[in-house]
Amino acid sequence: MTIAAFVTQLLTTSDAPTALLSAFLTESQGEAELLAIALKQAYDDAYTTDLVYAARATAALEALAAQLDDVVVHGYAAWTAGLAALDEGRLPDAVTQFTAAETHFAAAGRADKVAAVQVGKLPALALQGRFDEALAVGLAARTYAESIGDMLTAGKIEQNLGNLDFVRHRYRQAEVFYRQARTRFEALADQRQLAQIDNCLATTLTSQHRFAEAEALYAQAMTRAETANLDVTLAEIECNVGCLALYQGRYAQALDYLERSRRRYTRLGMPHEVAIADQELADAYLELNMAAEAAEIYARVAPIFAELGMPIEQARALAYHGRAAFLLDQPTLAAELLERARQLYAAAEMPVGAAITRLTTAQVQMQTGDLEAAAAILEEITPLFAAAHVEGWRLQAELLSGIVARRQGALAQAWQTLGATLAAAEKMLAPQLAQRSAAELGLVALAAGDTVAAETYFRQAIELIETLRAPLPAEEFRMGFSSDKLTPYIEMVRLCLADGTPERLTEALSYVERSRARALVDLLGADARLLTPRDDFEAGLVAELERLRHELNWFYSQLNRPDAGDGAARSGEMDALHDAARHHEAAIQTIVRQLQQRSDGATHTGGELDLPALQAHLGADTALIEYLAIDDALLAFVVTGSTVTWIDLPGTQADVQGALDQLDFQLGAVRHAGAHLQRHLPALLARVRRPLAQLYDLLLAPVLTVAGDRRLVVAPYQRLHYVPFHALYDGERYVIETREVSIAPSATLLHRCLTTPVHSPQRALLVGLPDDYAPRVADEVTALAPLFAQSTTLIGAEATRRRLQQLAPTADLLHIACHGRFRSDNPFFSALHLADGWMFVRDAYELQLQATLVTLSACETGLSALTPGDDLVGLAHGFLLAGAPALLVSLWVVDDAATAEMMTIFYRALLGGMRPAAALRHAQCALLATHPHPFFWAPFTLLGRW
Repeated sequence: MTIAAFVTQLLTTSDAPTALLSAFLTESQGEAELLAIALKQAYDDAYTTDLVYAARATAALEALAAQLDDVVVHGYAAWTAGLAALDEGRLPDAVTQFTAAETHFAAAGRADKVAAVQVGKLPALALQGRFDEALAVGLAARTYAESIGDMLTAGKIEQNLGNLDFVRHRYRQAEVFYRQARTRFEALADQRQLAQIDNCLATTLTSQHRFAEAEALYAQAMTRAETANLDVTLAEIECNVGCLALYQGRYAQALDYLERSRRRYTRLGMPHEVAIADQELADAYLELNMAAEAAEIYARVAPIFAELGMPIEQARALAYHGRAAFLLDQPTLAAELLERARQLYAAAEMPVGAAITRLTTAQVQMQTGDLEAAAAILEEITPLFAAAHVEGWRLQAELLSGIVARRQGALAQAWQTLGATLAAAEKMLAPQLAQRSAAELGLVALAAGDTVAAETYFRQAIELIETLRAPLPAEEFRMGFSSDKLTPYIEMVRLCLADGTPERLTEALSYVERSRARALVDLLGADARLLTPRDDFEAGLVAELERLRHELNWFYSQLNRPDAGDGAARSGEMDALHDAARHHEAAIQTIVRQLQQRSDGATHTGGELDLPALQAHLGADTALIEYLAIDDALLAFVVTGSTVTWIDLPGTQADVQGALDQLDFQLGAVRHAGAHLQRHLPALLARVRRPLAQLYDLLLAPVLTVAGDRRLVVAPYQRLHYVPFHALYDGERYVIETREVSIAPSATLLHRCLTTPVHSPQRALLVGLPDDYAPRVADEVTALAPLFAQSTTLIGAEATRRRLQQLAPTADLLHIACHGRFRSDNPFFSALHLADGWMFVRDAYELQLQATLVTLSACETGLSALTPGDDLVGLAHGFLLAGAPALLVSLWVVDDAATAEMMTIFYRALLGGMRPAAALRHAQCALLATHPHPFFWAPFTLLGRW
């Protein structure tokens, strides 16, 4: 049997290698070294494609060495064990094994093999921050390899010397080594090494912001790696392509490729590389202002790097975690993390790394108002970045210097610095830096009184924001991205309103719309469902998702069961259940994010508001009231069929919040009044009318001078989404007594709802699950069924999420009556309680609705978490994305009996020919006559089409 055939047998059999090796050595005396060479080659061939096979080769070499007293064989065994440890991230073990291999080969007089071993020893030392040792080893090994004409080994050493300079942010020096290595590999026509060196070279070009050159090399490297089935190299390339896309502001592509890399490393069983890929994903989250998600990853991977003896990666994780903590307004934690990172970088003699931590420290000082200290840091580190040719960091430092100068009133200096930063960012094709620079230049121009220049730069910033946002794959990423980019829109609104012409007023409204609820508007009509699994990995994620959901529902059921027995024991049990539920929620969010990160490349944009078309729908009898706050002062746009007007309102957001707090207190008083309600009703009614009257004076009285007696469609802003506009009180009557009122998240979304085809609600799907919180919903659903020509009822055990998904697409009208829950702490887990568990916000996306109206007859179904861009996250968000053009939802905990009564009146009116808003007004006025307190008649509001 040939050695090659024996190696194949040895590494593919399930038998222990010892007996096979003994038999081979007996039969083939004197061939032990050839066998060791073949096993080492088997490892080299397999480690980038089949790690299990490679591990068997390592184990076989170890078993071979154990049977022989042969220094050369021991050298090959230690060499291969070192490579395996390096690939697995066990860096100290790798150095130990490589050193042993050097000793064995030196004892045998095999200087060529000593040099070859040092190819692997160099990165093992470098990744531990032992740079001087690594450099000495590498240069000596290269000299020897060249002296014996071993160009392959010399090239590999140069590649690793380039890696050594790269990790120390010496990108120009790294490029020199990489190009020397590439020349050697090209002469040897070694496709495997060319794939690796092209990847390395592209990465250092990316760090110099030479993006076009980098892209070409990555494409070439990807082709070579795919042709040669180099899985590990492909994972490295995918990670680096993701980083390049992140540098360029192509966030969807960045998320896609980083997720591909992470999955490939997971499949290959390389946990240290998974940790690095996770860290790169965290960087993407940080760019998208998802600081909490990024912080969780950095906190998780930093100890992994510490345990693996990778201080540079640990320092990076700590530094970026510090940046995330700064964004989360945790200055003490940020300072602690940044100092730990700085110390690690200093110990490794990496001044650029230390400067990166100082850059974040400067941002912290800017946030606290210490502009002089921030300016001093920026002045110190900017030349360092320039000398190291790290253009991205240099530009960020220059941008911050420009911002500091603007805030200090040094407008000429700010103008010059920010102008140069914008020009450089445009030249380097770095749109996110260009966008920030343009926005800041707009503020400088505004401060200098140059409104023309200010508008030019604000418009440029807005165009860049919308270009960057369009490809993002899911609402979570879009909302995060937009959260800190509202300033150009607000300033354009302010400038347009200052001009005062009708054309500029219309333009002001368009900028409000371009910044409002964009995640919802842009994704409306797109398929928001989680993608069907595209491979076994995603199928595994989906299966894990279902397992976590099942367990989470069990935790919820335990948390909601009645209290009984020992209070202290129950309290401890509840704490443990809450912790477990939070852990499962976080795990579900992570998996959903992983599934969404694989982008299909589609661009989603809802376009701009078509104001004339909207006004045609409004006609003579409807007015849209769209609210906005600028510097806490409230204003309102009033849009009718023929006019657009704006009005300064008399109060502030703080005034509204104070009235809302009082309203919430008074509604709670009724909810808990119990048997004493009727006795105290007059007093309770008088008390609740006070905040309702205050809100009327603040928000509605001024706009009604323009809106007249028209139907009102209200587009609230921030906390105003919690205002029951139909229940506001003018001192004599509630608003609902004088007109119809409905709500829309934005004018653009309203227009989309109005243009959705509608049909009469003949086929009703009625779902009801009674429980301790909503005991009468079965009666409610049973009473509604006879009203419809065709109805399907799912009551009790039949009211499941699975049945709802099956039947919803064919229903004209969907009515769900059950217990509902709004989660302000984790709004995507706001939910409806169904027989097979909780139906969360994202579950609604799966419904593929054709219904003209969806009613969520449960508590707090209209409440949403508020984001800076006024994107709302709650149950209403989920059903709108599923295709509902009109939603009937609640703003507070509802009374079961009053709700059942109101729903019967509402549907009778609706089926009698009234539009939803008119039918709701009719029902609420009828209930008002018998249940005068707003707690009973006013919880429901109509969202979308009126």
